[in-house]
Amino acid sequence: MDYLPIALSLVAVLVALYYFITRNHNLFKKHGIVHIPPTPLFGNMGSLARRQITIMDLLTKTYQLDSKAKYIGFYEFLTPVIVLRDLDLIKAVTMKNVEQFSDHRPLVNKKVDPMLGGMLFMLNGDQWKHHRNMLSPTFTSSKIKTMFKLMSECASRFAEHLSNLPEEQRETEMKGLLTKYTNDVIASCVYNVSIDSVKEPNNVFYVYGKISTSLATFKRTLIILVHRNVPWLAELLQLKVVDSHIAKFFYDQVAESVEIRQRTGARRSDILQLFMDNNKKREPRQEMTVQDMANHAFSFFFGGFDTVSSQTCIIAHLLAENPDVQERLQQEIDETLENNNGELTYDAMHEMKYLDAVINETLRLYPIAAFLDRMCVKDFELPPARPGDKPFTVKAGMNIWIPVSAIHQDPKYYENPSKFDPDRFYENNKAITNSGAYMPFGLGPRMCIGNRFALTEMKVLLCHVLAKCSIKLAPRTITPLQFEKGVFNLTGRNGFWLAIEPRKSSYCFFSVSASAVSCN
Repeated sequence: MDYLPIALSLVAVLVALYYFITRNHNLFKKHGIVHIPPTPLFGNMGSLARRQITIMDLLTKTYQLDSKAKYIGFYEFLTPVIVLRDLDLIKAVTMKNVEQFSDHRPLVNKKVDPMLGGMLFMLNGDQWKHHRNMLSPTFTSSKIKTMFKLMSECASRFAEHLSNLPEEQRETEMKGLLTKYTNDVIASCVYNVSIDSVKEPNNVFYVYGKISTSLATFKRTLIILVHRNVPWLAELLQLKVVDSHIAKFFYDQVAESVEIRQRTGARRSDILQLFMDNNKKREPRQEMTVQDMANHAFSFFFGGFDTVSSQTCIIAHLLAENPDVQERLQQEIDETLENNNGELTYDAMHEMKYLDAVINETLRLYPIAAFLDRMCVKDFELPPARPGDKPFTVKAGMNIWIPVSAIHQDPKYYENPSKFDPDRFYENNKAITNSGAYMPFGLGPRMCIGNRFALTEMKVLLCHVLAKCSIKLAPRTITPLQFEKGVFNLTGRNGFWLAIEPRKSSYCFFSVSASAVSCN
């Protein structure tokens, strides 16, 4: 048997494969853009894929490669990405030239995950503009205020549970508990379903929400990376992020509720009602379909179930590490309640400057998204990265990353950036938030549309819990805070273990959800 043709064919295949997986890896070298030399197939993502580093640390390492460069080259596996460092360039991309950077790079293959692909964040072009215009009236301060009572009912019930934990159960893994709170808020404010997930941990909303939303697992991260980088393979293997039966469940919840309300005229102060009310103000061709409503309703689960609970866990951990900050925050909460006859109102809560400062500082240290992305839809020329370099043209289809976590930790913009110091926001809140160096929810027209909802959800919970309880470090608490490596979402290594202690105080706290009075 002649093995030479077989050997030559094998060599040809290997050469072709090597060319395919390295064909873009000379781009930055060719244009003289500073970058970390890529490895075949993995690009600059190898350490993340091997679970040796967090996404925040990977971006910081890239960001710090050259402090004089306006941008850095980076390879997300086979895909070249420009990582912006210069704030003026970041504003140019996200605001001034938004028409040329209007889209996100697809996170999932819509043919595989149609419900996930139909969420606002995933939409691009005119479709995104149309849906953004339809959704914007839903997320104004006045509309969020209408859902405040629903959130407060969930938070009050949750705080009551924590304050009555038996002594042997007071050391607890906070992430598992707080996802129950975010589940109940979303179920109530979006789907008109009242659930107590602490008492009923196996309810279908919680079980399906947990399965479909967590990106804090290595397997889920790999599936997302395949969708982003090899969408044809995700389609071939049918690698679903959200299982079909789960997508059908959430669609059916919306379809049934819409049908009942249309037939009976029933109303409720929730997101779904706002969708329906907005439809009445539009031409028939511009209305949301039931499928649109289901997609956008599910975005609350995908965008808030895990991320809001993780962010609140981080706040709780930082408060436990900094008891002086916690005591000052509790004092502000106590004074607010005393000045409002023991009732927490929406307006009173939003006047709490130190609460704002604590949350803003936490989002600075540990932003929900480690980076923002924009996809170029029309060629755009960047200025030279460094003095003496040549301009670089970002071609249509190329990706831009904005390393939020690295910018938030840059001593150029924040004094002693690794320190948790809410006073920096208490004293200079507007100056910092308007500086362009603070972007926990994004920048420009594509910033997170649900940021008010998420912030209110976190604030109302902290007010109710800290009015009744104090948060302490526990034997199983890992300090300083450490995160799981190799995943996209911020999740504590070995969980967020903290201790809950009931407070001893003399005032009465009146729940907004009932006539009951809770005296501590």
